[in-house]
Amino acid sequence: MKHSRNIISKNSTMVLLIAILYISGTLILSGCTHRSSADTGNKKSISVKDALGHPIELDKPVERIVCLYEPALDALYMLKAEAKIVGIFNSIYTSDELYPYYAKLDDRIQQKQLAVPGNNGDGNIESIMMLNPDIVILQAAQEELAAALRSVGVKVYTANVEKYNEVFQTMRDLAVLTGTSERAHDLIAYVEGEYEALKARSSTLQAKKKAYFSWAYGRIFSTAGRNSMMNFCLEIAGVENACPFELDQPNINPETLVGWNPDLIIMWNDSPDEFYKRKELGEVSAVKNKQIYNLLPMFFYNPHTLKSLSTAVSIHNWAYPNPDVDVKHQVELIMLKLYGEKGKAL
Repeated sequence: MKHSRNIISKNSTMVLLIAILYISGTLILSGCTHRSSADTGNKKSISVKDALGHPIELDKPVERIVCLYEPALDALYMLKAEAKIVGIFNSIYTSDELYPYYAKLDDRIQQKQLAVPGNNGDGNIESIMMLNPDIVILQAAQEELAAALRSVGVKVYTANVEKYNEVFQTMRDLAVLTGTSERAHDLIAYVEGEYEALKARSSTLQAKKKAYFSWAYGRIFSTAGRNSMMNFCLEIAGVENACPFELDQPNINPETLVGWNPDLIIMWNDSPDEFYKRKELGEVSAVKNKQIYNLLPMFFYNPHTLKSLSTAVSIHNWAYPNPDVDVKHQVELIMLKLYGEKGKAL
């Protein structure tokens, strides 16, 4: 779920030439809406700061968005601002974990009609500029690409969603930029209300269970530390994170997991057999009692979005089962609330 630092691979001479042309006022892009530096002194009606502290000021909500960061793209669909999207990243079309779901939310994705000027971690500057975006949305780690785009006059919003308050702030900022603040207010109020309800239920527990989380693709000894969004989900769910380390994604060994002896194990898109086949883990309570659960499909449980709610709700009900609660139905209701009518297709 972490993305590597981005590398701009296009010819630097071409980028420099474009920058010089733009700054000199000779770059002409059909339908381009970017303001020159002479206009920046005027007070704008829309103003936000991105995750890196860069101000974005606009006269009106954006109409053309290139989004190269998946949690932000997800937020745009929750805000019902998808009509403004003109460019996405290539793995939306190639990922079995993303394409089937975004295709149900957007016919343009289903038909692979939206332009792909980059991937979820890099971008082609010339291809981005050809789309005449009012704004480009990137992950905060994409500093080099963001700086290069700003140097040729493109507005850039960088997002960081490693903590729950950052998830909410990103949603608020994107709502301001797209003119959908009322929708964002409703969604955030809903999620925060559900968080409080979960906390209230968890506060009545006489003893909390201990949970271990493992990442996908066979990385069963790569977990989530206390300084992570997944730890937030575990806390909201009313369970204790078995991992005491502050690191975001620490790696451990089998002996450490045996020592932690969690009551349940939460997996990210992997088979429980990854644990059951390891003889040295046979005495771990979660393994011995077959208390291993899977956050699948991953699209429903991305903890770096408002879907952290479906993650927390599921973990709570797995840890403290109630025969009157249908976990699958609860997740379906959350999807319907977050995506509106289009959520039914998911």
